[in-house]
Formats: sequence, C-alpha cells, structure tokens
Amino acid sequence: MLNHNEAYWQQKGASLTVEAIVAQPRLWQEGLAQIKARHADIEAFWAKCEPRTRILITGAGSSLLAAQASVNWLRSVVPNHIEVVPATDLVLMSGSVQENTVLVSVSSSGNTPETVKVVERALTANPKLRHLVVTNNASSRLAQLAQQHPEGLFVPVPEGTSNGSFAATSEFTVPLWYLMLLVAPAGWPEAEKVLPVLQRGMNHFLNNYASEIEQWAAESRNNVVAVGSLSLKAIACETSLKLLEMGNGQVMTAWHSMLEFRHGPKLIINRDATLIGYLAARPEIHRYDIDMMTELARERSAAAQVISIGHDALPAGVKAGDRYFHFASPELADYHESWTTLLYVAFAQLAGLYSAIELGVTPDTPSRDGKVAKVAKVTVY
Repeated sequence: MLNHNEAYWQQKGASLTVEAIVAQPRLWQEGLAQIKARHADIEAFWAKCEPRTRILITGAGSSLLAAQASVNWLRSVVPNHIEVVPATDLVLMSGSVQENTVLVSVSSSGNTPETVKVVERALTANPKLRHLVVTNNASSRLAQLAQQHPEGLFVPVPEGTSNGSFAATSEFTVPLWYLMLLVAPAGWPEAEKVLPVLQRGMNHFLNNYASEIEQWAAESRNNVVAVGSLSLKAIACETSLKLLEMGNGQVMTAWHSMLEFRHGPKLIINRDATLIGYLAARPEIHRYDIDMMTELARERSAAAQVISIGHDALPAGVKAGDRYFHFASPELADYHESWTTLLYVAFAQLAGLYSAIELGVTPDTPSRDGKVAKVAKVTVY
C-alpha cells in the first residue's frame, strides 16, 4: 500500500490510516450505490420540503469542514436557503433551530456531544422537524435518533468507512460525498459523471506522489499555513487540522482564504513557514489562485517554502512554488470546485501520515496522552 508494505505500516502504527486513505475511491462508488438503492425514501423525505423551508447543516471538527466544503455546490443545485452552522455554536443558542427547517446533522462518530444535544433539543421542541443524519456509525446516537423519528432519514455508509484510525480520511470524504448526494438528489447525474474522474485522480495521486510527499515530510518545519478559495478554504482548514492533530501538536499550523491572505497574513512568508496552496480547477478561480501562489513563491524569504496542489499539470513556464502536486484530471475544470475537495484533501492525508511518522508519532493513535479524543469529551449543559 502506497510506497511501503503492510509490515512497515504496522511497525509504524499506521496501517489503519493507510488502509482508510487507499480505500476512498472504492468507498465513494459503494456509497453512491447504497444511496441510489434508497432513492424512494430520499425522494419522499424531500417531497415535503417547500421552497421556503430552510436547510440547516450542523456538525463539529472535520464533519463541519465536510459540510463547508460541500455547501457552495449544494446551493447551486438546491433552491432552498442552506446554512452551515457549527454545532459548537448552536449548542450555546437555545431555540436556534426554528420551525420549517430541515436539520442535517453531520458527525463521523455520530456521538459528538454538541451535535447530539442540538438534535435532541430540536426534536423535543419540534416533534415534526425533519432530520437527516450523515454519520459513519450506524449504532450511534444520531443514527438512532433519525431512525426512531417519523420524519428522520439515515442511510448507512459502506462497510469499512470507519476502521478505527484516529484521522478522518475516508471518514471525511465519505460524509462529504454523502452530504452532496443526500441533500441534492437532483445532482446525482453530475455525481455519476464526476465519480470516475475523482477515482482516477485519487489513484494517480497516491501512486505517483506518495514517495515524494514522504521525502517532503522528512524536512524539518515548525510552521505550516494552508490557503484555498471558496470550497477549498475548508480543505485548507482540514489540512491545518490534520497536520496539527497527527503531529500531536508538534507543528504549529494555520489556514486562510486564498485572496484574504494578502491582507496581512501573507507576512508569515518572512520567516521559516511552509505555505500550502490549493489551486481551484475552474479557470475563473484558478487565475486568482495561480497569481497568489506565484507571488508567494517570488516574495518568500529564503527560509520559507511554497507548495501548490492542483487538478492538472501547469502550462510550460508557469511555476507555482517549490513543489507542485496534481491529480492529472483536466476534466475538473468543467465542474464545481466542491467536487475537487474530495481529491485535494488527499495531500493533507498523506502529509499528516508521513509527518507523524517523521515526528515519532503513531498515525493511528497520535494523541496517546488522551488530550484529544476521537469523540471530544465535553460536558453539555
């Protein structure tokens, strides 16, 4: 798997993480089949949704980032008003889930305390509230709430999505994929067209860049900043989170919007920072991103480093940093940028995996001191 054998990954405490990363293209295919098999239930669920009905998506951590990565495309397909609000905010706002709302809760574990409490409160206050849950755990509290609720809907993810690894790899992209399919059934034809492009792109990336990213991760670095535009801003944030979590806090990370980066945060290139930029595939966005990364590569200090990730090879003579990784998927230029988030996050996954090993951290269980748990420990009042 990737550029080492199973024995190596087991010895490094990384076999579960690697297995989850490699499985993603297969899990997307199986997930689409499982959702299509529930077509009648999904259509019946949304048939009650009036044009003025609000769709409220909530979650925490990587689950929230999956929602933020998907929402721009969802808004382009679904006529209803769609909001993404962190469960960590909603739990502090009593009565925040109003009537005539479809509540969509996203939680990898299905037991995230804040997300569960938001749903429980909302269903108690409005027993007729429609509730769609996206979770990797069919035995979780959120799945039970949806299955027991007359207006609830839960579609299980493919077996193997959750395998016990700490990092949300397939546990990030499968819920992201499910959100796009379950909230926007009208977009299924587009999803079926883009799926083979995504699968081919992921396999190209894993097969061609694993060794190079491993070499890059072996370089010493103390500060990493990721940037991206629109939907890719969520992937920049997920990159920051992955490198921080999987390194057990040993590397300081941050994230910003691509264009916002010029307005002050850019000064970090004056020190020994590593800049990771996600270049959107759509031409009208890509031109802004390539300008930003070219500017950073030109102006950075000698101690800084610029890494770019894109959908396809750059034109001759264009250099967007010290290293450039791509998915050999020119077709993505014709699709909404939300679809590319499923691919671009692969860099964060590999970077987190190899950085953890370089730092002497076991990727499957990076927080051995228990300071950060798979399911956050919090008292919800």
